[in-house]
Parts: sequence; structure tokens; C-alpha cells
Amino acid sequence: MNGASARVDVVGEEIMRSSMEILRASQEQQTSGKEGAGVEDGGSDFNKLAPLSKEDKSTIRFNAFGTAAGFFVNGYMYDINSVLLTMFNDIFPSVANDNTIQSAVGVSMLYGVMFGLLAFGFIADYFGRKKGLIMCSCLVLLGNILGVAMNGTTHVGMIWMMCIALGVAGLGMGGEYTCNVPNVMEDSEQVNTATRGRRVAMLVMCLEVIGNYAPFAVQLILVAIACRNSYLGISSGCNWNVVARLSFGIATIPVITVLIFRTRMKDSLMFKKDQQRRQRRYDGLDLFVILRYFMPRTVGTVIMWFLIDWINYSQGTFGGIILQTVIGVSLFKFIWLALAEGAAWLMWLPFLSAFVVDKWGRRKTEMFGWMWLASTQIINTGFFYQLKAQPVAWIIWSTFVGGFQYFVFIPVYLVPAEAFPTRIRATMYGIASSLGKMGGIVGTTTFPTIWRNWSGNGQQSLSGLRKTMWFYAGMEYLGLIICTFFVPEYSHRSLLGEDTRFVELRRRHCARFALRFGVTQEDLNREDLGHYNLKTLAHLKLFGNKERYVEYRRLYIASLCRAEKMMVMPHVEYVAGLPTDYKDLTLFSSLLLKRKLGKEGYAQFEKNSEEMGFYDSEKEQEMFYEKQIDHKVVDEVPGLTAEAMDDASKPARK
Repeated sequence: MNGASARVDVVGEEIMRSSMEILRASQEQQTSGKEGAGVEDGGSDFNKLAPLSKEDKSTIRFNAFGTAAGFFVNGYMYDINSVLLTMFNDIFPSVANDNTIQSAVGVSMLYGVMFGLLAFGFIADYFGRKKGLIMCSCLVLLGNILGVAMNGTTHVGMIWMMCIALGVAGLGMGGEYTCNVPNVMEDSEQVNTATRGRRVAMLVMCLEVIGNYAPFAVQLILVAIACRNSYLGISSGCNWNVVARLSFGIATIPVITVLIFRTRMKDSLMFKKDQQRRQRRYDGLDLFVILRYFMPRTVGTVIMWFLIDWINYSQGTFGGIILQTVIGVSLFKFIWLALAEGAAWLMWLPFLSAFVVDKWGRRKTEMFGWMWLASTQIINTGFFYQLKAQPVAWIIWSTFVGGFQYFVFIPVYLVPAEAFPTRIRATMYGIASSLGKMGGIVGTTTFPTIWRNWSGNGQQSLSGLRKTMWFYAGMEYLGLIICTFFVPEYSHRSLLGEDTRFVELRRRHCARFALRFGVTQEDLNREDLGHYNLKTLAHLKLFGNKERYVEYRRLYIASLCRAEKMMVMPHVEYVAGLPTDYKDLTLFSSLLLKRKLGKEGYAQFEKNSEEMGFYDSEKEQEMFYEKQIDHKVVDEVPGLTAEAMDDASKPARK
């Protein structure tokens, strides 16, 4: 095989020269910051996108509008229960003294969101973003209809039906994230890599925050009409039915509008390209690469989302009750103050965060948010009684403290949509954010119990509230530490390059497995390789005969080699020799590798990782399967015909 070995050396030189040219062109494109999709991050035809056509630009604009409208509705639905819980707590003593019903109102939607994230993550990656979005809007609409129609033999039974309505709407709201954020992220990659974070943050988080205050505006009017003095108790004659049912009823108008627009949205070009390549198939290589290379960043994305949702949802759900306990305000004044806080400060902080998230980077922006959120919470807790004595001071300072959470939220929303390749982006986004939503469920469920238990007298006292705030400050400092080490930095990095790295990791490990498990040319030539799958392999591993398992594993790897267009053993051997160095962009992994490899070794590791994102696999396939070269290899490989080589070359050619 000396001739083949010499040819492999030539192939390597040609491919690396081609890849480095692509790398330099891409770096120049990113430095210039020009708009467009002309960055060709990989040599493969599946890993580059043509410049945007007029129709593509129109689709991206329409997708952006649909995303913004969808997250405005999400924001509305998230805060629809805050005023209703405060109202029921005021007028029904049985609700005020029941931690279970209070927690149920707070977490019912979060349970729906959590399961929606998991389910629609797979739906978005397998069936498409648009189909998932239409289903999501239908579920939110159904939840609102159930909310309008909520009923029961007692007011407690009616509240439980409202919890069911919130849960159904939550399923669709969870899908909004996994279907919409990856789609708009991929669109933004085509518009401009350098401002991708700002564009997504504006369309997602900023619109969601504006939506958060929409129910307060609606409910302020409803409470003024039907429940102005609800803090006096049920004897005040509060018509809570009007407030509760119309809160849901009015929301159906924007939900129906969004559903109509969803019919005209489209999947991103990046997703279509990737789906064309993988043809809706997943295999053991996907799972292997995720488990081996993506765990540190998964830890960072999950824990960050878990902690900030714990803090945000628990304090947001019980915000009205906290305010009433500390300074004593009516329901009407609580809503008015919430709107005033948003207009004065809280509504604008997401936009400021969006403008700095690309300049500072994801990790630094989030670190800033955790640091200031924790530090201001410490001050707020330390001067608790002094601030309580001055209600205006309490309102101003607590508003100031809450604003910094958006410097955490925006990177938390962005990173999971950037840290994973297109083929699993929505699925991994759903897993990370659903586990994060568990933080909101745990925090909201335990908040009234923690407050009551730390009060020491069975009531929700001021001393217990202060101790709870100390606990939350500790969690925020924990968030700062974990963020520093485990949040990856993706600012100004091309998602197309990351897709290429994932594909290359799959190919290179596939080739290594082929050599390790003894795949032969005869195995690669088999006509029945399409019948081998991961499900059967797992079943044989658990329940089958060892010899049968070993044989099936070898042929399964051979089927993966064919799927990766490696049809001859010299090609497999060449790909197996390529480096699999992959920098996951977390500080934790970088520190470990610097200690292990040393300065020079780590520099080479970084170089290999960067070059893998621009590797020209199409050039590699052309060099191996071009007729005038590979007829020499045909003579050296028993059982391999020129016709088979010609067939193998077709998918690689333009």
C-alpha cells in the first residue's frame, strides 16, 4: 500500500491548504463585520450557505416579527398569575393559609413549560421549527380558553382548574423557546455573526420582558373596575371573576394573531441544509460526541438556568405578597407600583444588556450580572429594616436590585442556542432550559415554606423574609462562581464553523472506531449495511450473545462509515489519523488542558481545534474518489469495483 500512503500525504497537504484558505477568508469576513451569509466556514457543500436572496431576506424579517410577537405573548402569560395569586391571597383566607394552593398557582405553568421544552426540542429538530411553532400557538390558545372557562364547586376548585389551564398554556410556551430561539439564532448567524447575540436578545428577551408588564397594565384596569379594595377581604365585594376570566380572555387576541403569522414563518436555511445532510437520522456517533465533548458547557447552561429561574420565578410569583408584608399596600397599588418600576428601570435593562452582550461577551456579561445581583442583594438584606422604614426607599432599591438579573438572563438564553450544533440545537436547548425550569419549580414550591419555617412562629414574618433573602444572596454568589468556570464564550464565533467541528468529530471518531473494532473492506462493501441500527446494538449489548454483539457492532460501525462517505479502508485510515482536539470554550476545560498539555501542547491543541472548524471534507472526498486517482486503489482493494468507487464519489461532487 505504499502508493496509497504516498497519495494520502498529498491528500493531506491539499486539504489543509484548502482549509487554511477558507479559514483566512472567514476571519477576514468576521473582522469586516459585513452583513450577509457569504461566510463559507467549511469546504463541504453542506457546511456553507449561499448569499441571501431577496426571498431569504424577506423570510428572515418575517421570522423575526413572528419571534417577537410570540415572546411578547410568552411574557404576558408568565406574569398573568402573579396578580391573580395576590388577589386570591387577599380575599380568601383559605388561600392565604394554604402553601399548597399558593405553590400550585406559581408552578403549574412551569411544569407545562418544562415538559413543553423537552417534547418540542425533539419535534423542532426532527420535524422542523415551523411545524412545532404552529403546535405551540395552538396549545397556548387552548390554555387561554380553559382559563376563561375555569369553574368549580368552590373557589378552591376553580383555582385548581386555572392551574390546569396554566399548565396547558405552559406546554406551548415551552415549545416557543425550543422552536423559536434556535430558528432566530440561525437566521441571525446569516445576517451578521458579530451582532448575532444582540439581535436574538432584542427579539426574544427584550420582547418577553415588555410582555411581562402587559398583564399588569390589563389587570390594573380590571382591578380598578372590579376589585379596587380587594385587600379588605372578601367582604369588600371584589368581583374577582371579572379580573380572572378577562385576564385570560384578552390574551387570546394576540395569541390568535401570532398563530396566523406562524403559518407564514419558515425554517432557517441552516436547519434546512443540516436536515438535508442527515436526512432526519440520529445515530450512536451523535450521542458519543455529545457525552464526550459537551458536558462542561451543559453543566454551565443547566445550572445557570436553574439558579436564575429559582430566584426570578419565586420572587416574581410572591412579589406582591412580599411587598404587602414589608410596606403594606393594596392590590391596586401593588399593580401600579409594578408598572411604575418597569417603566422607570426594569423594562430598559434588557435592552442595555442586549447592547453589551456582543461587546463584552456572553461570559463576562453574565458574570457582571451575577456579581451585581448578589452584591446588591446583600446590601438590600443588610439594610432590610432601614429600607422598610422608608417605603419609597425600599421600592427604589428593590427595583434597582431586580434590574441586574437581565445581565444574567440574556446570556442564559443565548448560550444554549449557540453551544450545540444545528442537528441537536433545539433538543439540547430544550434539555438545558427544562432542567433550568426545574429551578423555577423548586424555588416557587419551597419559597413560602422556607419563609414560614425561618419565621419561627408559623407565620410569614419579616425576620423570616430577611433570612430567606440572605439565602438568595448566597445562591447568587454561587452562580457567579459556576458562571466563571463553566459558561462557554461564543461571541463572534461562527455557528457554521461549530457545525463543521461537530461533523468532523463524528467522522474522525467513526474512522477510529472502525480501526479499533476491526472493520474490513469486505464489511464496507456489504449491501445490507442499511439494516444495522443503534437500537438493535443496544439490545444485543444488554440481552444478546457476546459474539453476536461483537459482530453486529463491527458492521454497525461499517454502516456509519458508509453514511459518512468513507468507502475504502485507505480513506478510513486517513480520517482516523486526523486530530480530534476540540476546545469547548469553557474556562474549566481550558485550565485543565493547560495543566495537562503545557503551553506549547495547548497552543497546538487550540490550532487543531480551530482548523477543524474549516476542514475541507469535500476536497478530501474528491481526492480519494476521483476516478483518475482511485482506479489505482481499486486494484489494491479486493472486491472493490470501479463502478462502486464512481457511485461513492457522486455525493461528494458539486
